[in-house]
Amino acid sequence: MFPLDHLCLAVRDLDEGVRRVHEETGLAHYYGGTFAAGIANTIFPLGQDAYLEVEAVMDSAVEQDAGAALFAQAVTDGDRWMFWSLRADTLEELEAVAQRLGGTVTQTPGRVQPDGTQRIITTAPGPDRALDTCWRRGLPNWFYREDPATNPDRGHAQPGDRGQAVIRLEIGANAEELRRHIGADTFERLPLKVVPGPPGVHAITVLTANNREVSLRRDPAIL
Repeated sequence: MFPLDHLCLAVRDLDEGVRRVHEETGLAHYYGGTFAAGIANTIFPLGQDAYLEVEAVMDSAVEQDAGAALFAQAVTDGDRWMFWSLRADTLEELEAVAQRLGGTVTQTPGRVQPDGTQRIITTAPGPDRALDTCWRRGLPNWFYREDPATNPDRGHAQPGDRGQAVIRLEIGANAEELRRHIGADTFERLPLKVVPGPPGVHAITVLTANNREVSLRRDPAIL
């Protein structure tokens, strides 16, 4: 089985977007850092090594690459879910996914944390295929983390209620295509609900450390 790794919510203004998510859910969070393209994010730990990243293109961004331009365009009408990702526990698993999807395992610079640490992203089927092969169809891509201790879910977050587990994940997709894409075992064991509507994430429900169930619902981005 491939566990949930993270979900990405794009917003126009990071501070305002984070405030909205926190007010709606009460979930704790922490500032994640910035990407080279001028995108910044905040991390909401969801438990079980899964997390929500709220991302925005910063006003100070000098030049937008294709990814940043995609984010900026997606949020012209408000917050939008961008994508969701699963996690491979071994590099061999990630390589098998890449081969099956006709892509590659790719390592690229990720965000620079507030302490100056440069994170490295290891993913499949690769940035050149994720958009068409996965996200535009409501399907996930995959990540691999060599050191689980550095998983963003384990970061120190405050104030608020820390997430303990994602207990419902509502996805717009073709159910049979999604099953083939992630495998029958993962399809059955993840808390998935395939819903009608445009492809992509529609909502998540999280069980918190205080035994609350909180949901966050947005429209998926048109990618």
